[in-house]
Amino acid sequence: MNRYAFLPAVAVIAAVAPAFAQEGTVENHPAAKVVKEYLNLVLQREWSKSAALVEPKSLDSLLVDYVRRVKGARTMDEEEQMVRRVGKESLDQIEKMAPLDFYVAYHEGLQERWNVSPEAIKKVRESLKIKVLSVGDEDATHAHILVRTKHSNDKANISNLELISLVKVGDTWKVGLNEQMPQITPLEGAAEAPAPAAEKPAAEKPAEKPPAKPAGKGKKS
Repeated sequence: MNRYAFLPAVAVIAAVAPAFAQEGTVENHPAAKVVKEYLNLVLQREWSKSAALVEPKSLDSLLVDYVRRVKGARTMDEEEQMVRRVGKESLDQIEKMAPLDFYVAYHEGLQERWNVSPEAIKKVRESLKIKVLSVGDEDATHAHILVRTKHSNDKANISNLELISLVKVGDTWKVGLNEQMPQITPLEGAAEAPAPAAEKPAAEKPAEKPPAKPAGKGKKS
């Protein structure tokens, strides 16, 4: 489910773990409560509710990156598939979407594409267990939380190790989908570094294996 490298992350969390972790009260950290709620909603495919827990800048970035990927599609067929995957008929319609609406449409499209049945979602809801393992406070407004999730669907028992980053927006902790992206700052006088490719955030990839991607036939003009 998660494509991030966890060993370095575990080392970092161990090095900066605050009093919450040392006293065995990691689940009492206010950011940990948000993570548990977020993962509960994501694994049960409650996209509208989980979107409300995501940092607004992360929602903006998700939309911007998808638009970039559509524009970079290799064929007209591929571009059309990506547009229709979020319930739209043109790239222009996607660009006009509110970021929160795009987040919901994007994940509903994934759910349909991966054929996640209502029965499987019900099984996840009934079996889901979430354990907060460690909390690392980077500073007053950034925290990184290591979580073990376990659940069953209609095909298998699944255990995942998740690293979720959070950003404090005002007085509220929000999931920061951008926080584990490489941050590149060009040196003065150096050539501009390429922007890192965005990855899909943790815990948002369904457990079932996706179907093979259909190959486009048409050529982009």
